[in-house]
Amino acid sequence: MAKAETIDFPYMNDQQGEYIKDGVTNGNTHNYDYGNVAGVSFDSEGYVNYDNKAYVKKSVKENAEKQGLFDVTLDVKGNDINPPRDIDLVLVIDFSSTMSGEKLLNTQNAVHQFLTSIAEVLQEGHVRVGLVCYNRNLYSTQTFSTDANYLDDFLVNGAKSQSGTFTQKGLIEAERMFTEDGRGDAEHMLVHIGDGSANRSYIPAPDAVEYPNNGELIDYNGYHTSTYHEDFQTDSPLYHTTSAGSDTNGIVANKNVINDDTLGSVMKLKKSGVICYSVGVAPSERGEYIAKNISSNPSGYYTIDENLEGLAEVFKNLQNNILKTIPNGTITDPMGEGILLQGSGNFTEQNYKLQGWRKDSNGVWQEAPDLVQDIKVTEANQTISVSSIALGSDERITLSYQVRIDTENSDFKGDSWYLCNGRTTLDPNKSGEELDFPIPSIKAPKISLDVEKVWENIDKNQTPDSIEFIVTRQQVTSETWTSSDIIKLTKEEGFKQEYKTLEVNAQNVDLPLYNNNGDDFTYQVEEIKVPAEFQSTVTQNGNKFTIKNTFIGTTTEPPTTTEPPTTTEPPTTTTEPPTTESSTTTGSSSEITNSTSNEDTKRDSKHLPNAGEKVTKTALVGLFFIILALIFVFARKFMLKNKEKK
Repeated sequence: MAKAETIDFPYMNDQQGEYIKDGVTNGNTHNYDYGNVAGVSFDSEGYVNYDNKAYVKKSVKENAEKQGLFDVTLDVKGNDINPPRDIDLVLVIDFSSTMSGEKLLNTQNAVHQFLTSIAEVLQEGHVRVGLVCYNRNLYSTQTFSTDANYLDDFLVNGAKSQSGTFTQKGLIEAERMFTEDGRGDAEHMLVHIGDGSANRSYIPAPDAVEYPNNGELIDYNGYHTSTYHEDFQTDSPLYHTTSAGSDTNGIVANKNVINDDTLGSVMKLKKSGVICYSVGVAPSERGEYIAKNISSNPSGYYTIDENLEGLAEVFKNLQNNILKTIPNGTITDPMGEGILLQGSGNFTEQNYKLQGWRKDSNGVWQEAPDLVQDIKVTEANQTISVSSIALGSDERITLSYQVRIDTENSDFKGDSWYLCNGRTTLDPNKSGEELDFPIPSIKAPKISLDVEKVWENIDKNQTPDSIEFIVTRQQVTSETWTSSDIIKLTKEEGFKQEYKTLEVNAQNVDLPLYNNNGDDFTYQVEEIKVPAEFQSTVTQNGNKFTIKNTFIGTTTEPPTTTEPPTTTEPPTTTTEPPTTESSTTTGSSSEITNSTSNEDTKRDSKHLPNAGEKVTKTALVGLFFIILALIFVFARKFMLKNKEKK
């Protein structure tokens, strides 16, 4: 089937972020405008239509239960190949002595199920099937047939299990059928089923050309083919064999000779345009070398157990290849830059939801678990891989998973679009065909902080020119910043400023609302280097912070005067310094009180106001009251002594 041409969807990268050009915004999501973009083919349900072969969608929506969480959904539909492909198919089966019992029964059942699955195209003549069974002898239907009953009967009664593995004889018979009875306008397809351990081969024709192996035949398990022939003496009674027997026509040859002869006939089939599939039945290392090289490409090689229990699955894949536009699809889905895949590193069924859907007779999508039972979902390094997708007409799969934006990263840009994914593609048949999905975008909000400085008990002309503070944040979940660089708020700014970004490690960073779990960050403001003459408090109301500095003066304690015991005690004057308290409150409104040590006071003395005059006056007043009290005491004693004398 011809490859579809992918669509190069246009994306924007500007001050708003990265997003698909022809999209629709809904809150914090931006999706492709499915069904409404000029120049792009859509089906009736709005899917991007790739030549009626594959239909794709990719969308994102905000999770209703947790902020910052987004649900991404991949959506793929297939189709039936229409008109059906014309195919001439030959099944070449190893019927050596071990083909008996359960092994034989599994083979017969698998072929029967396959013929039943393609009954419609078989009866219509689009697909014709020939059977070739080999051991030391050959059993063949001679021509192609569309009669499933005849083919079933031949496999049960027409072929006999015997010793010998003359693989090349079976391949050359298939070549003859394609040459003599194959349709020129039909695809020629061959499926070989066997362990690959050929022990007989024909002798090359005297004038056979020796072809160099230029990489067409791939080395496996230490086996290698340097050259090969394509023409052999098929009418001669003589043949190569790996061991001497009672048959005098057998010429003992090295196993490598048998390998090269067998693969020479494989190369002739491939060069004639035959598409070859190979099923290795519990192959040995040498058998694997032959079996793998029979296949036209790696994706056409299968291995199954010695009892051929997996043969039915192989034929199911072949059926899909014949009937469905997506016979063996794969999706590659990497996350975008700054996107966190939930469950990455241990991506299990708990982290995604895979569903199959099939339309009923009323055209309504109904869940169809059988469509996803063979699909494999894996993840590595934040890239999701989905394989073994087989979809025909009215068949569909969806895969949903969750992502977040890495809001804790220093490079986070708030209210800016992030592409959920890198380039996401569907390969319908593991053939290198890559069909693109439109990529949606998401964004996360940011906040700003309002900081104001107010002064009490001090003239405006005595306030310092600037103060310094830092911003801290809590509720981080990763190795990220928790404290900003030092920020200077100046008198020139009116001691008031809105901060939309902060400097952290000399880099300007946005302030996200929430962390990588969707929990709100807790931002706090803390003034630093507060002079001892000031009491600093921080009041918070939402994202607004007020730093208040109250001038409290110098804390000096005067001496205490003690009088001798008398019946009358003079008054005692005590000067108590003010008490500084520190407290933190949580919630939308809070107050934090800060003070610094004398060492900080000395270090920052240049910021202190000139308060010496006020301190001197306070000391003189105190001294005056002390002297007055002493005069009163001595005067009273003098009066009492004079009274006693009289």
